[in-house]
Amino acid sequence: MRVAVLGPQGSLGIHLCEELRLAGHDVDAIDRTVCDLATPDRESLYRLRDRFASGDCQLVVNTAAFTDVDGAEQKTDEAFLVNALGAELVARAADEAGAAICHLSTDFVFDGESTRPYDEFDEPRPLSAYARSKLAGERLVGKAAARSFIVRVGGLYGRRGRNFVSTLVSRLKAGQPLRIDRERWTSPTWNRLLARQLITLCERGEHGVYHATCQGSTTWFGFAEALCDEAAALGRDLPRTFVGVTTQELTAPAMRPRSSLLDCRMLRLRGLLKLPPWREALRAYLTELLIQGEL
Repeated sequence: MRVAVLGPQGSLGIHLCEELRLAGHDVDAIDRTVCDLATPDRESLYRLRDRFASGDCQLVVNTAAFTDVDGAEQKTDEAFLVNALGAELVARAADEAGAAICHLSTDFVFDGESTRPYDEFDEPRPLSAYARSKLAGERLVGKAAARSFIVRVGGLYGRRGRNFVSTLVSRLKAGQPLRIDRERWTSPTWNRLLARQLITLCERGEHGVYHATCQGSTTWFGFAEALCDEAAALGRDLPRTFVGVTTQELTAPAMRPRSSLLDCRMLRLRGLLKLPPWREALRAYLTELLIQGEL
């Protein structure tokens, strides 16, 4: 299968391109020099459509996004341009070229007040400008493409990631003092395993809305504790230069859900769920870092 990947230089995009090639698929990596989703005009639409068509792409995966959750509170129009109109443009280009679209969304579309993990049939209630822009993207993609996979993810980390979780090992190795949230619940998810899950889903061709995170739950403080425990088990002791604090103590412009737990009900019901418990994934991630000399 020929697969176009937008956002190939991001952490998920890097892992996805690697895993697609390992699975025997051809990859067309499309970065911002080819298409900048911050300018979703007709010229960009035609350029993308023609590239998908000329390359005979059967699938387009859009991992590109405006991901600055706090920055979106001030740059709201930019967030909506990329996450909503830009996402729509990619979906339209894919549809007109005869390709299916896999669009990545977020656990932040929910308000986090549920006493159980959210499944695909729960009504989104976004709290922030970022979350509203991602929900808008979901809806526009669903209307623009006849064949779409809309996949909500959360708690992502991995090689070359720029978020806090992805940089945690290097921060701890440097002895950086950290204050980590001990109240917000999440399911930390390694990008390599998420990439494999996306491939399994898209190869099957069951279009729709899906949740995809590793199984189980923890707080970000609990994740940091587990990371140090697992690193020690691999013979690499990391300084525990962090303390747990309340969400309120970590003041930020954008509201975040108290609980970001997703129930991967649709993957499970279709027999497609491949993502393991989050701690098993963490162990595999650290083993990879150890082999690469980065732990």
